[in-house]
Amino acid sequence: MNHKHAYLLIIDKHPAQLHTLLKLLDNERNDIFIHIDAKSKMTAADIDTESLVSNVYIFKEIKVYWSDISLTEVELFLLRKAKETGTYCYYHLLSGSDLPLKPQKEILDFFERNQGKEFVEYQIPGKFLSKPYYSRVKYYHLFSRHYRHSGRFKLMRDYFFVGIEYTAMFFQMLIGINRIKGLEFARGSQWFDITDELAEYVLSKSNWIIKQFRMTRASDESFLPLLVHNSKFRDRLYIKTFEGDMHANMRFIDWTRGEPYTFRNLDYNELISSDLLFARKFNEDTDREIIERIEEYVLSLQNQ
Repeated sequence: MNHKHAYLLIIDKHPAQLHTLLKLLDNERNDIFIHIDAKSKMTAADIDTESLVSNVYIFKEIKVYWSDISLTEVELFLLRKAKETGTYCYYHLLSGSDLPLKPQKEILDFFERNQGKEFVEYQIPGKFLSKPYYSRVKYYHLFSRHYRHSGRFKLMRDYFFVGIEYTAMFFQMLIGINRIKGLEFARGSQWFDITDELAEYVLSKSNWIIKQFRMTRASDESFLPLLVHNSKFRDRLYIKTFEGDMHANMRFIDWTRGEPYTFRNLDYNELISSDLLFARKFNEDTDREIIERIEEYVLSLQNQ
């Protein structure tokens, strides 16, 4: 088994913040695959890779929209590009708003100790998962990308499409539409750390995934949980409580203070005392100082 890791990064802005992320991921055992949103003004020339020992591959192919199938398409695209390049013991999906909280040696050691485990966080129906999430994949959603825009005209247009969407859902309920009949429902975080075997399984299901989830809302939060939960890979999960435990994908994501919350300098001690490996989200426009402090902290551990 190749002991290298593939990092798959979905980004759209903030090249300086991305450079910090790349520095903290940089390691001779890591290859980094970056997809820039095709709508973004950012280009490959904006990404500084000269000082890195990691191999870095940069793409700008897909226009990515929140809640849309394009998010799923870009994940599959990056997985495919990584698999075409080599075989990795783990594939890690991150966004440009993420940062590691631990040095690379500690992260690599963690995954070596837990080789074969799948780090996919999701919930199943019950206390931690409400019915509206089920409707996102149970029914057809024709205008899923029209859910989050700014500006008066765009908001009015989006409300119009959302109104049509809910009307269509009502009629689908009446006639008994259920697009995932026969599957146990699951929904959770899109960010993952998965083995080569699961990556191959996901890619083997690519056509089914796109066909099944093209007209769903937030397919990126459902396609992998559904695949894992309805396969042998459920038995290989690192955490099997299905109750939103952040250790399931080792990511510190705060949904109590935001959607999710953007970390600030006042959160520094909470972040560095966590036993989780990664955190999101950070935004240099909101608070650059917390990014700089996390960078300094992780690099200081890395140099010990």
